[in-house]
Amino acid sequence: MNIKDLLKEDSIILDSHAQNKNEVISEMVTRHFECGHIKDKSIYEKAILERESLSSTGVGNAIAIPHAQSQTVNYPSLVALVHQQGIDYDSLDQKPAHLFFMIAVPENGGSQHLEILAQLCQMLMNEELVQQLIHSKNQKDFINILFQKFNQKEEVEEKEKQLDIVAVTACPTGIAHTYMAEKALIDKAKEMGISIKVETNGAKGIDHQLTPKDIEEAKCVIVAADKKVEMKRFHHKYLIQAPVIEAIDHTEELLNKAMKQEAHIYEGEQSEYQVQNENGIRKIYRHLMNGISQIIPILMISGILMSLVPYLQSWDFDSEYTTLIYYIATFAINIAIPIMSAFIADSIGDRPAFIVALVSSIFLINIGGNVIEGILLGFFVGYFILALTLLFSHLPKDLQNLTPHLFLPIIGTLTACALIYLCAPFFVDYITLFNQESTTVILIIIGAILGTMMSVDFGGPVNKTAYTIGIIGIFVGRYDWMSAVMIAGMMPPLVIWLTMLITKIFNNEERKNKWSCLLKGLCFVSEEAIPYVKKYKSLLYYPCIISSAIAGALAMYFQCGQAFPHGGIWTLLLINNPLYFLISLIIALIIGTTLIVVVRKFQK
Repeated sequence: MNIKDLLKEDSIILDSHAQNKNEVISEMVTRHFECGHIKDKSIYEKAILERESLSSTGVGNAIAIPHAQSQTVNYPSLVALVHQQGIDYDSLDQKPAHLFFMIAVPENGGSQHLEILAQLCQMLMNEELVQQLIHSKNQKDFINILFQKFNQKEEVEEKEKQLDIVAVTACPTGIAHTYMAEKALIDKAKEMGISIKVETNGAKGIDHQLTPKDIEEAKCVIVAADKKVEMKRFHHKYLIQAPVIEAIDHTEELLNKAMKQEAHIYEGEQSEYQVQNENGIRKIYRHLMNGISQIIPILMISGILMSLVPYLQSWDFDSEYTTLIYYIATFAINIAIPIMSAFIADSIGDRPAFIVALVSSIFLINIGGNVIEGILLGFFVGYFILALTLLFSHLPKDLQNLTPHLFLPIIGTLTACALIYLCAPFFVDYITLFNQESTTVILIIIGAILGTMMSVDFGGPVNKTAYTIGIIGIFVGRYDWMSAVMIAGMMPPLVIWLTMLITKIFNNEERKNKWSCLLKGLCFVSEEAIPYVKKYKSLLYYPCIISSAIAGALAMYFQCGQAFPHGGIWTLLLINNPLYFLISLIIALIIGTTLIVVVRKFQK
């Protein structure tokens, strides 16, 4: 629905002398009636007043948009009114309203009034436009001013439909880097006059999914990802592939390459998602993260439920239900290894590898295998299926149809299970190995190392390596590793928040985000610190690392532990020794912030 079709010259009032809110409403309702928009003034005015009784439609910025649906309305319509002196309309900003739009929609109009409201609000965000409308000379001038902006908006929207670039962003956990890369690409593209659509493959699923039309029209595709994404749809398109951090740190360079089509043409033949110039270690990291990212919610289920069991027992909760909760928690952690293994294999050898790894890893855990063997199995199956796929590509074409459904799953599963059976006598009892008693000094050193790793690259490969160690700790009963990792990851945004609170180091625009830093820090989202560290460099970087190292060391020293891989402060009561966890956080926070203040003083 287009407001250009709703507002006519005869429905605009420029010389209102109403004295209060009710008189403005009455005057606009009368104009609706005079223009034939409504059948009965009193019924429609009552509907408007009922809507106003819920909350004022004075949206601020000198604007009010009263609206209502009623059976007396003939068709969707608009009346505009200008009041030069202004009327007290109980607006959100507590300032007088000068510009009014009254929306009338039939009772069966569904969400039409919301569509009209959305269009008006978007246009009237421009303060200059609002002032021009208030001081318009006549009705024709009013319409020209309003729809000139509307036409410009339509032209921009039409231009935006012709996409120059489409992109996909994805990081292992799908929490921060995915959306930071999306924002960086969109903001820089807007600055450069490039139209772009970015699909995010995040923890909550796929948002802004690219359509075949989007992909077809685009000059180039950017895939900035550290985990597997759907690639076959980009067949025969210019394609740039890069780690997700590249889209954050080198956004303009990526966009320039895409616009110049400095990219390879994706043939869609490779089973494995590949990043240009990606070394072997980076490939291993990406495949591993594809598996790790999939089991985080499963470990949350298992860890939270397992942590609840002692509380339920102490509260004399029904033993039958306590046993059921314990069973669910145990089941969840038992399926985590096969799922992780399957997704590692899938990242390498696609769907056939997923199936083979899933089946063979279930066999693995049933004969005593653990998380390390599960990871190794995922890599073995992935590359083995990749090799088999290449081998069977030389078969006659008629037989190749049997490859994904017969040859690969049967040969792959039998081979993997045979290998597991042969290697079973050599499996290591990691639970016993990693739970051997360690000295306090060793615990502190391990905690400090994990803490340091969490802040070296704020969600990058080193950070994710430490996080993976924490997750492995959950499988082998070293719950203190995960607590050290989580508290360390919380520190950088929290240190920056406290620094914003007590110093004038940051500018006013940055200080507006201080509560976001607090919330993200408490939620264990280290990446929130990235833009600040990039700008202030060593002033923030080294204090953040030191505070994370101290937090990790203290958490290990106080034997804090958790059987789940996320949650931040919101899962505090389920952490072993929660009070000491909180004390560790506060001590590290104070030290980190103090270091920033001291360094800043010496820099001056």
